[in-house]
Amino acid sequence: MASENSFTGDQTWVDQMRKTLKSQIAVAIDTPPLSIFSIPQSLKDEKPAAYVPKRIGLGPKHHFQTKLYQNMQQNKLTAIKRVVKPHQIPDLEDQVAEKIKQIIPVVFACYDSFPEMSEDAFAWLFAIDGLFLLDQLGAYAEKGFAIDVKDFIMLENQIPLVVLKEIENALLQYGDRKVEGLWESKFRFFAQANSPFLLANENIDFSRVNHLLGYMYHSIVNNEMMTSRDVNFMNPGSMQAEKPATEELLEAAIQAAGIINIPAAKPFLGVLGSIEKLLHESEEETSIEEIKVPSVSELRKTAGVKFELSTNEEGIRNICFVDGTCRLPVITLNFKSEVILRNLMAYEKLMAKNSIMGGFGLELTEYVDFMCGIIDSVKDVKVLREQKIIEGDLRDEEIVQLFNTIGRSLGYMSGLSSLRKTVAELNKVYDSVLSVRIKKEAEKQARAAAKAITFLVSISGALVLARQALVQASGSNTIQMLVSFVSQLLGSFFSF
Repeated sequence: MASENSFTGDQTWVDQMRKTLKSQIAVAIDTPPLSIFSIPQSLKDEKPAAYVPKRIGLGPKHHFQTKLYQNMQQNKLTAIKRVVKPHQIPDLEDQVAEKIKQIIPVVFACYDSFPEMSEDAFAWLFAIDGLFLLDQLGAYAEKGFAIDVKDFIMLENQIPLVVLKEIENALLQYGDRKVEGLWESKFRFFAQANSPFLLANENIDFSRVNHLLGYMYHSIVNNEMMTSRDVNFMNPGSMQAEKPATEELLEAAIQAAGIINIPAAKPFLGVLGSIEKLLHESEEETSIEEIKVPSVSELRKTAGVKFELSTNEEGIRNICFVDGTCRLPVITLNFKSEVILRNLMAYEKLMAKNSIMGGFGLELTEYVDFMCGIIDSVKDVKVLREQKIIEGDLRDEEIVQLFNTIGRSLGYMSGLSSLRKTVAELNKVYDSVLSVRIKKEAEKQARAAAKAITFLVSISGALVLARQALVQASGSNTIQMLVSFVSQLLGSFFSF
């Protein structure tokens, strides 16, 4: 079993690798890809409740968390009893655990980390959690009931499909029924009931499904139909938000006035300082990076852009802008939606980062980035509700909050995706409006003025320092008069 710091020497490492490889080769099924990740701390810091289960801990990452274990373990055992009792097979739970034990070497490959435990303990852990999940999915399909739907969709809380298939094989006693069909129907019902988006009509290649969250993702974004493109990720902080030109100009003016230090200007500087403080506070409240595109209400009011609902056959990869109309797919938002969206995005980004076989882009992440860009206020949500693009019982204010607190992705796909082309077309139409062109030109001039003031402030500051240094060094009245004259000239410039 691997651990983070298990390397103890060359021969020990060789022996461990030989044993691991032989055990994986000995298993008759293909080794699944890494697909269950520890959520990066940066994401957890944004919204801890979206990634950490509240009631149900599944798999090695959360099964033994004290509170979850104490509150749910007996419920799990009761659920297992409901599953195995109808089969009337003696010690069926032992048979399930034994079958899982045989594939533990490939189950390890699904996780980016796992605790030190015996294979017997792992087998029983997955037998308990897998049978419990089977019971809950069955109850959900029959009665629409589950203990906590949000916990079942969290990335760290997934049970690998290879484990679920072995459980189904044990329950069916190697019968003729197709395991894939049984699990797909359960996954499909759960995904349809809880996905914020319409699912693809075509059947998903179940050999590419890793777990329940992965099935929902593939049903939303059909990667088989697209040409794989490279995904690049930037370091946090590498994308700096551009300050408004007016703020740059104010900062430059404050800096200039502060260096010149004109006593009569102090009340004016106090006002400017207050304005700058307010601007900074406003910037902090909306510091989440967004895709650069005007809001729905701005596009409609200023550029006359219309928004319409796409046809039912089209999903998030079919957003388009044609003849002045932007067509968007329906999204249904309720109290579960933010957790589901965040975990789908985390799964997509981590698979794109870690998949050695490729095939993962950032289509879902790009869509959420786009929605973050076009939704700035309740007015934007109301327009989309009128067109049936946004549905569900989440309040308008909560929708604005949702799309203004999900941070912009630090990843991008090589080439220009269809959604990025749509964004470029929307920006082109918006920027062609006369009032927008005038506004942008004014901002450009203000920014240029700010740079000029900053440059002159730097020179004046250097001259002041030079005067002080030269006076102290030589006491020369001539040099002092020269530097003073230049400073006065610069002072008269700033006083305009």
